[in-house]
Amino acid sequence: MKTSNQLAIAYRAAADLVRYDRNARTHSAAQIEQIKTSLRRFGWTNPALVAGEDLLAGHGRIEAATQMWAAGETIANCPVPGQVPTVDLSHLSADERRAYILADNKLAENAGWDVDLLAIELADLRDADFDLSVIGFDAGELAELLDPPQPGPPGGGAGSLAEQFMVPPFSTLNARDAAWQDRKKAWLALGIQSELGRDAPAFSSASDQQKADRGAPAQHRTSIFDPVLCELAYRWFCPADGLVLDPFAGGSVRGIVAARLGRQYVGMELRAEQVQANRAQLDLLRADDPAPAWHVGDSRKIGQHLADVEADFVFSCPPYANLERYSDDPADLSTMDYPAFLTAYREVISGAVGQLKPDRFACFVVGDVREKRGTGCYRNFVADTIEAFLDAGTELYNHAVLLTALGSLPIRAGKQFSASRKLGTAHQHVLVFVKGDWKRAVAACGEVDVSDDLFPEAEE
Repeated sequence: MKTSNQLAIAYRAAADLVRYDRNARTHSAAQIEQIKTSLRRFGWTNPALVAGEDLLAGHGRIEAATQMWAAGETIANCPVPGQVPTVDLSHLSADERRAYILADNKLAENAGWDVDLLAIELADLRDADFDLSVIGFDAGELAELLDPPQPGPPGGGAGSLAEQFMVPPFSTLNARDAAWQDRKKAWLALGIQSELGRDAPAFSSASDQQKADRGAPAQHRTSIFDPVLCELAYRWFCPADGLVLDPFAGGSVRGIVAARLGRQYVGMELRAEQVQANRAQLDLLRADDPAPAWHVGDSRKIGQHLADVEADFVFSCPPYANLERYSDDPADLSTMDYPAFLTAYREVISGAVGQLKPDRFACFVVGDVREKRGTGCYRNFVADTIEAFLDAGTELYNHAVLLTALGSLPIRAGKQFSASRKLGTAHQHVLVFVKGDWKRAVAACGEVDVSDDLFPEAEE
C-alpha cells in the first residue's frame, strides 16, 4: 500500500463525484433531515473522501447538501453552492477503497456511550438553551437520557423502561428511590418477617461480637434481603413457572416472594430454627401460590440432599464470610476463617450450579468484606464469587450495582473516614451468570411480565 505524506483539502463539484453504487450504508429520509439540521447549525465540518472522481465517504452529507442547495440554502464552509471540501485518497488500491467504505461506517458504529457522561453533557446543553435536535438523538432518546423514568409500581405496557421492566434495566439499581421504598413497604406489609429465626443467642454480627468481647453491649443488626430486588430477579431471570434453588436460604423473604410470583422455591438452610420460623409464615401465601420448601441441611452436600431438584434459577445471598455470625455450628460458613470459608463456599456454588438446568441463569447478591484485623483491606470476595461460578461452568452475564438505603451511614461515615480514610459502603453487587446458551436462557424466561396483582389487599 502506498502512503500519502500530506492530506490536502480541495473543493470539488458534488455533481461530479461518482457515488459508489454498492454502498451498503443506507440513509433514510429522516436521517437526511437530521444531517440538514446539522449542516445548518455547524456548517460543513468533515471533508468528503474521494479517489479521483469516486466518492468513498460522505454520501449522506452530499445528498443532504444537494437538497439544501436545490432549495436555495447556503452552507457554511461551502462558499460556492454545489462545491464541497474533499480529501483525495487515490493512493489506496481498489480493494482498499472498497474496504475503507465499509470500515469508515462500521468503526464509528462500534463505539459506545458513557451514558452518565452523555446525560450530563446533554443536560448542560439543554440548560444553556441549545437546540438539542441538531445532535441527532430523537425525542424519545432525549427524554430517556434527560428525564429517566423513576422506578415505580409495575404498570405493564410498552411505555417507559420502568413500565416495561418494573425498573430501568441498567447496571445501577437504586433501592433509595421513593418508589422502590414504597414497593418494599408493600411487600413487608404482607407480614414478611425475614428476621425471625435469627435472634438466637449465637447470632450476632462480627462487629457486635467484638463489642461484647470489650464488655460493650451487642446490638443485633439483622440484615433483611430486599424483596424488591428479589422480585426483579425472578421477573427478569426466572421462567414464570420455574423452580428457584437457594443454597443459602436464610430468612423467609426469597421464598415468600417467589411463591407470590408463581415460582416454586426450594431453599437449603443449615439452622433448623430458621427453617421452622420460615415455615411459620406460610399463611402469608394465597391459595394458588406454590408453597416454598425449606430444607435443613449443609449446602456443601446440596446435590445429595436435593438430588431430584432441577432448578430453573439459582438465586441467593451468601454469608459475607464472618461479617455476620449465624451460629456456633462448625459447619456454618460464617464461623470459618476466610481460606476455609472460601473452600466451602466454592463447594456450595459448584453443587448449586450442578442442580441448575442447562441454558438457565443464576444470581448471587454479594458485597465485599474486609479483614477484621491488620490492614482492614478488602478480601476481594466479589471476584472470588465470580471465579467460583466460572469454575463451576457458568459465565458472568450481568454485573449490576445495587445502591442500598443509607440508614445511619451518613452519621457513621464522617468519623470512620477521618480515622481510617475508609469509604462508607453503600452498595452491593448483583452478579448474574448463565449456564449454557444465553439465547436459550432468555427464551426460557419469556417476556418480562410486570403485571401487578400481588397486593390486591392494598387496593381494597
